[in-house]
Amino acid sequence: MDSVPRAITSAVIKIVIWVIPVILLVKIMEKIDPSTYLGLRHNFRKGLKWTGWVSLAFISYFVVLNIIVLENDIDFQIGFEEWLNTILLVGITEEIVFRGFLLRKFMDSYRFWIANTITSLLFVSIHFPIWFYKGLFEFPYILRSIITVFGLGIIFGFVYKKSNFLWSVIIIHSLYNLLVSLFY
Repeated sequence: MDSVPRAITSAVIKIVIWVIPVILLVKIMEKIDPSTYLGLRHNFRKGLKWTGWVSLAFISYFVVLNIIVLENDIDFQIGFEEWLNTILLVGITEEIVFRGFLLRKFMDSYRFWIANTITSLLFVSIHFPIWFYKGLFEFPYILRSIITVFGLGIIFGFVYKKSNFLWSVIIIHSLYNLLVSLFY
């Protein structure tokens, strides 16, 4: 029961630290509606198409690798804190900051692939404290993690560019985190 208030407190802190400053920055710097700037309100049909295809690819990859190749079991026991913070809020907060704001800002100055590479490297860098805290900052795990997160950042940026719909990337990111929680 103690984990529910802790999960909610952690969720509120993430929103205050990540999302609110980005929305205020967009409001001040761009002088337009943040939801329009971030790509939260348009291109629903195109976004849904991209969400479906990439989600299908991730689900297929996890099922084939974990169930068929590695013969891992699925752990359906996910706690409230993990559902709220790891699966729901991480996708929302990270994608608003990295794809919705940073990628768009970098694309003002650089071509897409350069902007996407920079954003993906920054995306990797925010995972270092998590890996360090969990004791996962050791070779070869850390190298595999860096490559995986960088690749995900590139994919998320590409999907955002193609769909111009941030919800696509938020859903795909949250689905990926759900799959990791179920299989690892």
